[in-house]
Amino acid sequence: MHRGVRDILKLFFGYPWRVALGVACLLIVDGAQLAIPLVVKGVIDGVASLSVTREWIAERALIILGLSLTIASFRFAWRHFFFSASRLAEISLRQKVFDHAMTLSARDFTTTRTGEVMALAMNDVETIRQALAMGFVAGFDSTAYAVVALCAMFWLDPVLTGIVILPLPLLALVMGVSLKAVYERWDAVQASFERMTEKARESLAGMRILKAYVQREGDSADFAGYNEDYFKRFMHYTKVDALFHPLIMLIAGSCVAILLGAGGARVISGRTSVGAFVALTSYLGMLTWPMIAAGWMLTLVQRAAASMDRINAFLDRKPQAEEEGGAAIRLSSHSIEARGLTFAYPGSEKPSLKDVSVLVPEGGSLGVVGEIGSGKSTLVQLLTRLYDPPPGSILIGGTDVTSISLKALREMISVVPQEAFLFSDTIEQNLLLGDPAATRERIKAACALAAIDEEIEAFPGGYGTLLGERGITLSGGQKQRLCLARALLKEAPVLLLDDTLSAVDAGAERKILSGLALARRNRTTIVVSHRVSAVRELDQILVLKRGAVIQHGTHAALMASPGYYREMAELQEIEQ
Repeated sequence: MHRGVRDILKLFFGYPWRVALGVACLLIVDGAQLAIPLVVKGVIDGVASLSVTREWIAERALIILGLSLTIASFRFAWRHFFFSASRLAEISLRQKVFDHAMTLSARDFTTTRTGEVMALAMNDVETIRQALAMGFVAGFDSTAYAVVALCAMFWLDPVLTGIVILPLPLLALVMGVSLKAVYERWDAVQASFERMTEKARESLAGMRILKAYVQREGDSADFAGYNEDYFKRFMHYTKVDALFHPLIMLIAGSCVAILLGAGGARVISGRTSVGAFVALTSYLGMLTWPMIAAGWMLTLVQRAAASMDRINAFLDRKPQAEEEGGAAIRLSSHSIEARGLTFAYPGSEKPSLKDVSVLVPEGGSLGVVGEIGSGKSTLVQLLTRLYDPPPGSILIGGTDVTSISLKALREMISVVPQEAFLFSDTIEQNLLLGDPAATRERIKAACALAAIDEEIEAFPGGYGTLLGERGITLSGGQKQRLCLARALLKEAPVLLLDDTLSAVDAGAERKILSGLALARRNRTTIVVSHRVSAVRELDQILVLKRGAVIQHGTHAALMASPGYYREMAELQEIEQ
């Protein structure tokens, strides 16, 4: 069995009692529907022979009414059980896709687009739900229905039934030819939808840039191209689907034509009764549904198999920075040391860091400065294992960071990344990411250290103010300070600040640095900055250029000797 189909069935049978009850109700419905033609046959033959009474006919009418009520009641029940099972399976699969996406590292997302994950979690999962809700149900229903109907037809008139079903092998031929085309073309449709989703997400996220450069119409034209591609691929799939169903109806019509011709002749010759002929006509009409359902089921299942294969390919991607052997080590010290650290990003031959060595004792502080592209942020990413450093090159408390589980490592580090990111939620909820149990007093204290408290209080909603997407309603400096306050709420022994004050003015910077002097007590602190003012009070300073250490020492020592650091400090002093 195809892996995708097998995995879809596992999802469905993850709710066995719902499936079992649904099957039982469906069988009752099918049995009641198949019994009606037999009752009708008896009535017609009885009326034709004038051997029945009005009371007998009324009883048969009540039987048909009872069967109809049974069909209505149990049809409601099987739809409830099957549809709820398919929805639960859909929720489970979508959660699985989301949870896996959250385990991927920064390196993984250099090749995994956000639009891809969104398309998988929405469109592909919905395709699988449709197969579960209707495809497999239709397949089971049509199989049971067809078997019982054919048995009843052979019981009524085996010779006529054998003649009538002669065109049915053509149905298997049509299905066999079309299934591969359905799979391949639907896979192409989903891939096109994925690209269109990513384009829409990217355009909406960059709306301000597009408007600033007056490129709205050009970007709209680009999106129209993605839309057109999706339409063409969907129509390419529809050609197969549209041809499939008319062929099934043609085969069903051929069976009806044979029944009318051969069956009419047998009734005239007396070899088949009128009642049996009517019952056979009813059963043949009922067989039209299994033929349609079989084609419908196979189409839905093939589409779902293509979607499931896409999801499986995503779920099979193991997080590249995750190491199963990592342990939740409890460290006795939180000193940070780099030993001959050399690192190049995947796909790059040029190292971003070359032979970097430095020791920051527990509770100590290190400033990292340098020109753009010197490797400052790379050092922070390696410390938090957004990318894995070479084994033995970075140690915390004397322990190689690659031997510590990611969860344990990141719990001991509070980091403010270079790009200030805020969620579309209230200010308070964004801050509580640092510590969900933090009281309002602690939140205010952290905001005061980050010099953002007065501005928050001035907002109409205060800490309950709802932020726009990615914090768009705040200025760059406000976003940075809010992210800093969030990091300070997390009482982690290691504090990493990656160019946190780049968008903050000099006055606010002095206030923040004063607060940081208190916040970093008993914390091992690394501050990455392009401003000398942000690192001058730290215990030691590392100066990087093209990934290599060109100067190392205290602010006073570096200012006392000519070099890049002193030149940068003097230039910034003149600018101020």
